[in-house]
Amino acid sequence: MLTERARKKVAIEHSRRLSAGDIDALLELYAADATFEDPVGSGRQAGHQALRAHFEPAVAAGTRETIENSTVGHDGRSVLTRLTAEMDYGPLGPLYAERGWLPAPTGPGPEPARLRCHSAMLLHVGASGLIEDMQGFFGRGDLETSPDGSPGSYAGPEKLSPGEVALRQMTRNYTDLLNDGEVDRVAELFTEDIVFEDPVGRTTLHGRQALREHLHWAAHAGVREVPSRSVTAMEGPLVVTATDVRLHLPQEMSSCIIAISEMNEDGLGVHVRAYWGLTDVTMGVLPARDTTPEATPEPLARATE
Repeated sequence: MLTERARKKVAIEHSRRLSAGDIDALLELYAADATFEDPVGSGRQAGHQALRAHFEPAVAAGTRETIENSTVGHDGRSVLTRLTAEMDYGPLGPLYAERGWLPAPTGPGPEPARLRCHSAMLLHVGASGLIEDMQGFFGRGDLETSPDGSPGSYAGPEKLSPGEVALRQMTRNYTDLLNDGEVDRVAELFTEDIVFEDPVGRTTLHGRQALREHLHWAAHAGVREVPSRSVTAMEGPLVVTATDVRLHLPQEMSSCIIAISEMNEDGLGVHVRAYWGLTDVTMGVLPARDTTPEATPEPLARATE
């Protein structure tokens, strides 16, 4: 079982080696029989040969990854990161367009010069320190293109699917209602048999009533949550959100939580996995923070007007 910091170092090293374009060094982080699915919904694969084929186009595109947040589970093996990657449009852009993940370039002008992907990566690291499984999360709404890569020039799809809109909106509804102390209304966002792991590897709540009691405790502690940009999966009702959480116990506590939430066809949460460890928690008097919510992506804003 690796320590929390050791697992986070594996995630950091994964992004560093990919950004450096060193596939051989990147594969050294993986067990020989490691499994992976990137993005979730594209099909599971296994082994170094498949991993090499998967990473080669990203390296050819000059991918540079930035870790936005990184948290761990209490299971001794998981580390979950929120990433942003920028790269040349080719060769992944045309491949994604062929798969229907991106709109194909149209018109007489040149194809986009740059591609940006907002994503999350879940690693399961074994006792040996090697990655045994990797899952990447990003959906069509998490891909953006730019004609020149300049700041402010990236744009995503003009319209998100109703399902993706519902996934992203659910996380916003959750934090808005919880911050207002509307515990019963928060509980109604989930099914009667909700499974709520908070944190993963330590506490699992079964059922809406158990969740309601947990939420009442959080509201009593004065919880305030500020979510960052959510990402989804290419297939399946999954959404991943990193959230800054503050509450009083009675001492002020701040933590970063990254949660993977699954919804059913009715838009209700059925399974939530919240990843946070001791290294994701800060106790004591904390500096003031900007509580202004992140701007809503344009497709989501238009879809929810």
